[in-house]
Amino acid sequence: MNFKEITFKFEPINPWSEILIAFLAEANYDSFVELNDGLQAYIENELFDESFLDQLNKKVSIELNWEVKDIEKVNWNAKWESEFEVVQIDNRCGVRASFHESLDVEYEVIINPKMSFGTGHHATTYGMMEMMLNINFTGLKVLDMGCGTGVLAILSEQLGAVNILGIDIEEWAVENALENAMQNDCEYTDFLLGDANSIKGDYHVILANINKNILLDDMETYVAHLFNKGSLLLSGFYEFDLDDIKSQAKESNLIYQTHSVKNNWVTAHFTKK
Repeated sequence: MNFKEITFKFEPINPWSEILIAFLAEANYDSFVELNDGLQAYIENELFDESFLDQLNKKVSIELNWEVKDIEKVNWNAKWESEFEVVQIDNRCGVRASFHESLDVEYEVIINPKMSFGTGHHATTYGMMEMMLNINFTGLKVLDMGCGTGVLAILSEQLGAVNILGIDIEEWAVENALENAMQNDCEYTDFLLGDANSIKGDYHVILANINKNILLDDMETYVAHLFNKGSLLLSGFYEFDLDDIKSQAKESNLIYQTHSVKNNWVTAHFTKK
């Protein structure tokens, strides 16, 4: 069986890589490789329609360039395995795939990402995990918004949380997150298809690694479901957007605690008054 390999180049990568994967998956593209500067997508020759790419270009608000190449008999698992590298954070936490050897770290998360976002490779996921290591999760309720692979929810349980819910708008992300939770022997973690309107109950920690616009739109909803003195960790925006995030947080009854920057991407920690 022969395939087309379409290499897309665009910026910013987040959240557009996730958005493009969602559009492409609906158009019968069945395998994806995230790149530092774009995305590779694969589709059977018989299903390929170049006019769809022109339509896709009109749907997005970024400059999208692509190159189409014929590929024969791709071993998808071998290709994916060759491109997935282990991620380690401060020698305390590591993210690996199931085919990697075990890591000598305190917290090890096993992720088989399929089409979902969240392996620790992107600066936003890395930043969230790094900041989580400095928070006491013991006995807490945690909400992971835009959970992707479920990596942050899984790490929350490993850090001691006892009631964890991940929410994502993509059905395939929720399915992947459930598989990864089982892979990591999670007992207290579940996942739900939905958005901020699906949140029920209150949480001690809310994690949201999404994008600036959604964070600004949904911040008041997050705060409404956050216990007093609870923590809100946000990522998915650039350093020059931090003032806008801080301003909205202040209006939403949040206190700025700290932030970190990696490759110009910010992870910020706020607490509720």
